[in-house]
Amino acid sequence: MDSEDSDDDIFKDVELQVLSEKIQGLSKNTIKSYKQTYGKLRVALDKEVHISSQQLIIETAQKMSDNLNTQASIINVGIIMRRLYALDVKELEAKRKENKKGITAYTQEQNSKLGSSLPSLDEFDAHLELLYSQNRFGEYIINFLIRHLQTRNQDLVFELVTKRLEVKSDGKNYMHLGRGKALYYRRDYKTEKTYGEKINEIKDKTFLAALRKAQFPLIPNPLQVGYFVKKMSFRELGEGALLKIVVNDARVRGDFHKLNEVSKNRGTDVCLLTTAYNIQPKT
Repeated sequence: MDSEDSDDDIFKDVELQVLSEKIQGLSKNTIKSYKQTYGKLRVALDKEVHISSQQLIIETAQKMSDNLNTQASIINVGIIMRRLYALDVKELEAKRKENKKGITAYTQEQNSKLGSSLPSLDEFDAHLELLYSQNRFGEYIINFLIRHLQTRNQDLVFELVTKRLEVKSDGKNYMHLGRGKALYYRRDYKTEKTYGEKINEIKDKTFLAALRKAQFPLIPNPLQVGYFVKKMSFRELGEGALLKIVVNDARVRGDFHKLNEVSKNRGTDVCLLTTAYNIQPKT
């Protein structure tokens, strides 16, 4: 390798290091996602992200994917990188705002199509009973937490402990199984920076029995948590679609208390719940 190539590699690493320092403290999956998106954008631009013009970043994002969500992720990395170097991001922010409107409209359209094919909450509950009766305790625990605490994928990566002192202050998720109850500690989840640590007390006897009988860890490979949760979830729908079942049931019954509870459990704004997870057709 000649000196010019060596210097170029070092320079690339400097920009990536700046990004890495910025996103420290986020969940492993979020960090991985940011770095992967940065890497793809860096290759597509064929030069450092922060010195690329805002228009070039936008055009490159559009060439890289037709999916507005993917474009949003790419543009967001462009915003982060330019901000880190104190550069203007007005064009990028305007494009992100424009895309957000398109994403919202598309999401509502897809949700409406999905609504007619989603199972009911009663069917979801019946599936939970079936899982337990078939001794599929790991799947039961995953689906129970999605059903009753509206967890995301990363929330479901947790360590089961039987002593309170084993719940460490290390930013990880824990399930403390005690006498007659379990305390579920969530510190590593998507919106932790906004909502902080969440602790839920669970007294359901069937759930507690499943914790005692299940084999841990529930997720064989935390780096592929999304894959494993989807495979184990009811009808392999994944946590997002199953959340829509819960939200829609509360909406139909006019149970706004339940919607607030879901918002608190998940760490999601109520307004977002009623738009991004609304499966009713627009009138």
